[in-house]
Amino acid sequence: MWVSRPILDRFRNGSTIEAMQITFTQHALARMAERGISQAEVLATLAQPLRTVDAQHGRNEAQGWIERTGKRQLLRVLYEGDVVIMVVTVMATGKFEKYGVQP
Repeated sequence: MWVSRPILDRFRNGSTIEAMQITFTQHALARMAERGISQAEVLATLAQPLRTVDAQHGRNEAQGWIERTGKRQLLRVLYEGDVVIMVVTVMATGKFEKYGVQP
């Protein structure tokens, strides 16, 4: 499990938190490698999400934009926790309408 250094940022409801510790499950790391998504992209999405929505099993989903082959994609980061964050999985999609966003 990879653990980030604490970072200063805005999170979920826009409130500022002093330090956020991010961990990644082995599953998340494997999916990131498989899908070519960097830890920096995931951290940036967690730090300043386009929006955050409730997900299944009591998890949350932070959404942000990334560029791939000249096209904008929605980065979906599923995680658990508030100040200590465990990233469960990560994916990118071009199905904007399905997830309620406009490109």
